[in-house]
Amino acid sequence: MKLIKNIGLLFLLCLTMPLVVSCVDLDENPPSDLSPQNFYTSESEYNAALTGIIKALYSDWSGFDYGYDLILASGAEDIRSDADLFKNFDRLVPNDRELVIHDFWMKCYQAVSNANTLISKLQNAKDVSAEKLDALEGQARFLRAFTYFYLVRFFGPVQVTTYENQNDIETVKQSTVAEVYDAILEDLGIAEVKLPPSFAEKGRPTRGAAKALLAKVYLTMTGWPLNDKSYYVLARDKAAEVMDEKYGYDLEDDFADLWKQSNKLKSKEFIFTFYGSVAEDGVAGGHMDLATRYFGNGEGGWGDYFSETRFFDAFPEGPRKDATFTSVFADGTTFTEAGVEPFIAKYRDGGRRVNTSSEGFRPMLRFADVLLIYAEAANYVNNGPDQAALDAFDRVYSRGRGESSPYTLRTSQNEFDRAVLEERAWEFACEGDRWHDLVRREMVVTANAERLPNVKETARLLPKPGTEIIPGILDQNEY
Repeated sequence: MKLIKNIGLLFLLCLTMPLVVSCVDLDENPPSDLSPQNFYTSESEYNAALTGIIKALYSDWSGFDYGYDLILASGAEDIRSDADLFKNFDRLVPNDRELVIHDFWMKCYQAVSNANTLISKLQNAKDVSAEKLDALEGQARFLRAFTYFYLVRFFGPVQVTTYENQNDIETVKQSTVAEVYDAILEDLGIAEVKLPPSFAEKGRPTRGAAKALLAKVYLTMTGWPLNDKSYYVLARDKAAEVMDEKYGYDLEDDFADLWKQSNKLKSKEFIFTFYGSVAEDGVAGGHMDLATRYFGNGEGGWGDYFSETRFFDAFPEGPRKDATFTSVFADGTTFTEAGVEPFIAKYRDGGRRVNTSSEGFRPMLRFADVLLIYAEAANYVNNGPDQAALDAFDRVYSRGRGESSPYTLRTSQNEFDRAVLEERAWEFACEGDRWHDLVRREMVVTANAERLPNVKETARLLPKPGTEIIPGILDQNEY
């Protein structure tokens, strides 16, 4: 964290060079005299700073582009890795010296620092309309909340910083989990008011995205470690707002279309998405690690991540399974050998490629998530599924399996709850959600009992990077 406080401004100033990391078109001319006082005044400079938040999270070897969040979540059945750098996570025995933990932590706090700076400098604006300033603040707050949501779920108590105290990080005591969630809810509450329903550019968080993330945060707060079931009502109601037709979200008819390069900018299901660019240095959408990829007439990529054979075998047959995994490669070769783990197909279509940069994309919030959040929350609130919950569930179920859901108004609350949780496993396989579902439902040990019989409940939280620990300020988790 000591590094973050010194490079935050420099990082943002460098972003005045033209770049595209999330389909946001920026073309700023570098100011002749850069300083914290005069940099943040024009709309183009604020947009460059906003891109700096996104760039910290996506477009680097250690961010969401490379899938570090998936590796941190590889204690679930849907994501596995035998790579030396990642295998401790797969076995649920990571330590505080893991490079993946350190780099992911630093990238998240770099994004937080950039968001803090942008929000604090909006008051310096010249010739920027109030409407545009609101949109800028809303986006920065959404991204800060998004980042803290990952930090608190992976690490539990963490430091919550603002622009005023981020330079004194060695003395800012970690917040409790409840306090971190309070900060997330405050940011998202402001974001959903200030954000517009849409932007011309893709990749920007919108009002619907803020509402969808709020619904997901509320659902998470119903489970471990807060276990506050009152948030089920809020999760249901916020998901219902996103389901309103005025936001324009819907399921794609064909699950496979979600992962096609040709559909990434027009998908009605994507609520918030990271987009890569061949113009960006680094990986920038390359997804080289996530699976094999089509490159010309051959295969490329490292395929560091794959899925557990047991998970693949249990996965319901249908169009969703066919689009989630691949066993047929560009030359027609089919892998059918016993014990060979299935490759992930979702991130395979990366579009144009320059070295390791590509036009790949990662949807971080999908409308299917909102539907299943609604189904789970409504089932709890009503002591069983009502028709609205059944309908929301069936939309996801039937698309994935090619047949209608068997559940009815006579289905018990417990049975429907199990069905929704299971459906989430299939729908969001290899997207990182399964791990967080296992944690919030206190199922980490039971889900890994066969593969890892000695796993402990403490595996729910990752160790924080050892280099950042300051006793009494930032304490280490038990691991």
